[in-house]
Amino acid sequence: MLHMLTRKLCPLLSLAIATIGCGKKITDAKTQPGRSTENQELPSAYVIRLDGSQSSRKNYFLTEDAQFKIPDRVLVRQGSTAGKVVEIAHDVNKYDSNDYLYKCSYKASANPNEMILDKCVDYDGDDFGDVSSHIFTQYKNEIIQMRFAGAQASDLIVEAVYSMNWVYPR
Repeated sequence: MLHMLTRKLCPLLSLAIATIGCGKKITDAKTQPGRSTENQELPSAYVIRLDGSQSSRKNYFLTEDAQFKIPDRVLVRQGSTAGKVVEIAHDVNKYDSNDYLYKCSYKASANPNEMILDKCVDYDGDDFGDVSSHIFTQYKNEIIQMRFAGAQASDLIVEAVYSMNWVYPR
């Protein structure tokens, strides 16, 4: 009797489990094309880094147009900030790094792990004043240059983190 009962119930239980399973029939499976990276959103955090043991300046090229606020601090990853200044120049001429639209200077702070924004000036040296609420724009392939000014900085490694709003081509 038990043998006859299992012969009748096992196929019914298998069918019930297969039907309930995940709720989708195998014959309904659809293939989806691979995702295109063309329209994926770029990360909003854009980090630029300068290692004094490798170079005293480094150029970064934006891959898309962007709007951003000037970082209020530069993070110190290694080394001493005593007597050192970090400058970040925007829209730098690729043939002359002293030709830029504006630059911001960062100086040592009470916290050894960061340098704070001192001032931002245009090419003529005119002070921008308080830039904390101003939105800046930089276009694709324009250069952002991070550089050391002042004392020798071979022991210093710094990073600036921008919060970018990427502006896609129209």
